[in-house]
Amino acid sequence: MTSCVFVSLTVPAPARQRGNPSESKGFLGSRAPTRCATIRDMESPAPLPRPSIAASPIGGPSSSLVAASAAVVAFAVVTLAVGAANGAPTRFLVLDAVIGLVYLGGGVIAWQRRPEVLTGPLLVACAALNFLGSYAPTGLPIVTHLGFAFQGYYDVALAVLVLSLPARLPTGLGRWLSLAMLAAFVVRSASRLLLQDPAQIAPDAGLPPNPFAIAASPDAFFTVESVTSAVIAILALAVALVCLARLIGNRPIVRHVMWPILVAGIVAMSAAAFDATETAYGTATGEPLLTLPEAWEEPFSWLLFLARLLVPVGLVVGSLRLRRAGGPLVALAVGLGTVPSPIRLESALAAALGDPRLRLVRPDPSGGGWTAADGRPVPAPVDDDTHAVTLLEHDGAPLAAIVHDPVLREDPALVGSVMAVLRLAVENERLDAALQAQLEETKASRARLAIAAEEERRRVERDLHDGAQQRLVAVAIALRQARETASTTDAAPELRDELAATADELQGAIDDLRELARGIHPAILEDDGLPAAVAALARRAGVAVSVDSDLARRFPRHVESTLYFTVAEALTNAARHARATQAVVTIHDAGDRVEVAVEDDGRGGADPAAGSGLRGLTDRLAAVDGQLDVVSSPGTGTTIRATVPLP
Repeated sequence: MTSCVFVSLTVPAPARQRGNPSESKGFLGSRAPTRCATIRDMESPAPLPRPSIAASPIGGPSSSLVAASAAVVAFAVVTLAVGAANGAPTRFLVLDAVIGLVYLGGGVIAWQRRPEVLTGPLLVACAALNFLGSYAPTGLPIVTHLGFAFQGYYDVALAVLVLSLPARLPTGLGRWLSLAMLAAFVVRSASRLLLQDPAQIAPDAGLPPNPFAIAASPDAFFTVESVTSAVIAILALAVALVCLARLIGNRPIVRHVMWPILVAGIVAMSAAAFDATETAYGTATGEPLLTLPEAWEEPFSWLLFLARLLVPVGLVVGSLRLRRAGGPLVALAVGLGTVPSPIRLESALAAALGDPRLRLVRPDPSGGGWTAADGRPVPAPVDDDTHAVTLLEHDGAPLAAIVHDPVLREDPALVGSVMAVLRLAVENERLDAALQAQLEETKASRARLAIAAEEERRRVERDLHDGAQQRLVAVAIALRQARETASTTDAAPELRDELAATADELQGAIDDLRELARGIHPAILEDDGLPAAVAALARRAGVAVSVDSDLARRFPRHVESTLYFTVAEALTNAARHARATQAVVTIHDAGDRVEVAVEDDGRGGADPAAGSGLRGLTDRLAAVDGQLDVVSSPGTGTTIRATVPLP
């Protein structure tokens, strides 16, 4: 095997020849640092760099984010200053700084949006590893070897990132691939630290000795370097294939949102696989894997690093696509002006988040379980690889939960907005339920009052009939007897006349009392029902009245009483105010309700809002959950319709 050492030279030579890093140009930017240089190549005076790609946030709401961002920025400034001091071309410094800032921005965005996952910290770590690897070609003691040993670790971080999304950590095959790649990098780093010493391999190159090389062995180093690089290449290619499989076979929402990230992962891991393959091949053969024209050397080197840069860019693009998928959220919020059904709400949430598999579940009001939107009992929602659960709580108690695709957690702001809308919907539903309960209680209370009033009228009618009326009748009988006795004796004619007048007056009072009792609660209504009572009203009305009834059954007392007094008031209005000559009363049994209509041929123009009689009817009917409709155009008569639901 040709002896070689993995270093890079920082000389402003024209162009780098493959396999000849002594003629490489640049610092913090070229692809040469992992190039295999033969012993004769080491006659060149200085090492060549290897740029890295990484990102770290610059600021954020958490102290961890701020501290990590500040540390990476400070490290970047120092690294760029060292590069400038060692004669690195300005374009390399600028490009490397831009790459670092892009990763930095991606890390800030990811960390702020989802601080509970590792996406942001991984990108920050990529930034630090990027600038750490840039120290490999500086030729400075210690840091040169540390930079060389830990070059390329951003590929591990990027692999973990693309394999874990949208979860917190990789699972299944992704976990094993991540661990295997990390292990391969660790073994390669140990080899570069412990087995490789440029001062022993190429003493004339002027490179600083490796203080960590406690068991320097070129052959062992080259073997480990080749094998580990080949393994890294295979694993990186496997990660790319996993991303491709997820892109092709995943759920629609994952493909819609994640395809920029997955495509970026495929490209980045392919670039990492090429780099590792080139390292393994160059180490084993001493020849470059791919020979390019001199003018393409540097652009191709940067292209491989820009390929990794697609990952944070893909994250941002995927986030924007996810946010755009929530466009119907505004329509959902506007639609909450009315209380939606649970199924309609579930459909609206699914449309707002772009997740057709979304399910809305709620705690069972009876306790001990959960129910779906259609009311079916369902198991308690739990997080797993294919489902994420977002709870809506109030004072620590769950109100509802949405079970959705884990990819939606990539935009917690969108999910939070949807949950805020869901909270409004649940609150509206709760308030509506409370209002309906109050309305039902009000209706029940008014019905109880109507029944109580009806019972009180019946009691008063009985008291008048059985008490005062009977006593007055007894007095009238006594007066008649006294008058008959006076007529058979020598009583003065004046006394007889006075007794007769008193008896007649008392009989008139009895008749008035009977009429009053009939008005309070007519006995015929109690005994014979509504049609007979209405027929009696028609006979006493001041206009000609015909009655048409199809009732074949009795109804609750308060219902019959309410309709009776409605007809009585309508006939009174027809005779007194409408100047009608005839009227028609229709009584219809509609099964679940009773309908009564009173039509007259009067002058019309009745206004329910103006007269106390019609207002009183409206209130009386409302007490039994009934309804009053009045049609009364001037000159066309009046029609009063009353409808009372049956309990």
